[in-house]
Amino acid sequence: MGLCYWDAKMLWEARAEGARFDTTLTIGRQALNLHPAEVAEFRRRHARAFPAGAGILRDYRFYDFADSFLREALDVRRLDVMDYSSYEGAALLHDLNQPVPAALHERYDAVIDGGALEHVFNFPVAIANLMNMTKPGGRVFLFLPANNLCGHGFYQFSPELMFRMFTAENGFAAERVLVWEAGYPGVEATPAGMAYEVTDPQVVRSRVGLQTRGPVIMCVQARKVATVPLFVTPPLQSDYTALWEDAADAAAPSSPPSPPGFLTRCARALPLALKLRIKAILLRRAFSLTNRTFYRPRRPGRGP
Repeated sequence: MGLCYWDAKMLWEARAEGARFDTTLTIGRQALNLHPAEVAEFRRRHARAFPAGAGILRDYRFYDFADSFLREALDVRRLDVMDYSSYEGAALLHDLNQPVPAALHERYDAVIDGGALEHVFNFPVAIANLMNMTKPGGRVFLFLPANNLCGHGFYQFSPELMFRMFTAENGFAAERVLVWEAGYPGVEATPAGMAYEVTDPQVVRSRVGLQTRGPVIMCVQARKVATVPLFVTPPLQSDYTALWEDAADAAAPSSPPSPPGFLTRCARALPLALKLRIKAILLRRAFSLTNRTFYRPRRPGRGP
């Protein structure tokens, strides 16, 4: 997939907020897919931030490799590329299904994956590799398919997985999870529209689902806060842990429940087909980008 507008924007904002990119590793050599108005926005932002510096994206063409953008916009001093083969010029050749050598651990300020992990069968090993190669204080950035790209790779991913992986128990903090919807399976063909900050399902104690018409890409930013063994306790889906806790509370001795109210009795009296229809409509509304409890909108062009 490479880097599209919201992916590049997350990297840009992270740098503006103090993230370091001195030593950066990309998983696969990243293409940069920016439409003309998006190129103009990054040029304006760079000129405001660095009025005495040289401009960026001067000779940019769609599908260009992102190397110059990463160096000029993020101040990358050393850029390494890891891939399964050298067909796009990667210097570090490694199969992410296998653990990386210890010599690569904690080498990078930033590790960026613009769409490789969905193609790696042994995902827990692959994501652990990225986390292990990140320095304490450094960041992992993931730009991955979430919805409606079945067949693109082995996997599509949920925000739940990101929030449960990047935890203090694993030496990380999930700083930001965004989703944005594209109009076409070739997501780079879609100019930037709205993006949405995703709420951690553990915070709302419910499943944060999403049903959309178009493909959805997820952008993740996580900071390494400590060096610890990874996934000693496998992540658990938070809505199930909430159910188990509620069930344990319900099993404890308590006062007798109150009799059901009028509306509850009416709902129970409805035909099963109607009850299921109502439940389906309510779930579709809840699992929509219009649900402001789950998804908080961000317009393109805003931010640092």
